Amino acid sequence: MRLRFATPDDAAAVRAIYAPVVRETAISFAETPPSVADLRAQIAGDRYPWLVCEAEEGDAEPNAVVGFAKAGPHKDRAAYRWAVDVSAYVQEGWRGRGVGTGLYEALLETLAAQRFHLAVAVIALPNPASVGLHESKGFERVGTFEAVGYKRGEWRDVGLWQLSLADRPADPDEPRPVSAVCDVDRVGAALDRGAASVDR
Repeated sequence: MRLRFATPDDAAAVRAIYAPVVRETAISFAETPPSVADLRAQIAGDRYPWLVCEAEEGDAEPNAVVGFAKAGPHKDRAAYRWAVDVSAYVQEGWRGRGVGTGLYEALLETLAAQRFHLAVAVIALPNPASVGLHESKGFERVGTFEAVGYKRGEWRDVGLWQLSLADRPADPDEPRPVSAVCDVDRVGAALDRGAASVDR
């Protein structure tokens, strides 16, 4: 297994993982999967990291992307810029094998290296797998929006979990771009640890 930063060329593989979640479940509140072009543009951005788990051998096609994790803005207003929303999605057949855990190992270390201070997970409920993943990484539940979304014939609750990534200084430095931390030792070590944690 290999964990690495995504490139725009991974957009089609990312969409192949995410599109069934949008179409067939209430885990995502999106109703239409993003296009490959939209995903290419998002992955190409330098502010928020996208990571992929690549199966280099074994029971997948060589170099097949079997999961991804990403961060994005928590809110648009400037005061929120030290907080990020995070999520991970894993290809059916690879779930429950540590792919999500491995991806989060690297994602959270990358975000800390970028000087983000808070990671937020917004989870449509019920979703015990996602709740278990986030709580295993230290996220704490901080609230619930009751019946806030309607999808697949039901009103859905959404839970909020958060994780502090670093101490909050009185005068925080601006977050750094992804390109500034790709070669940082702690990030490389986290990518290696994450890959090692996947059950092949």
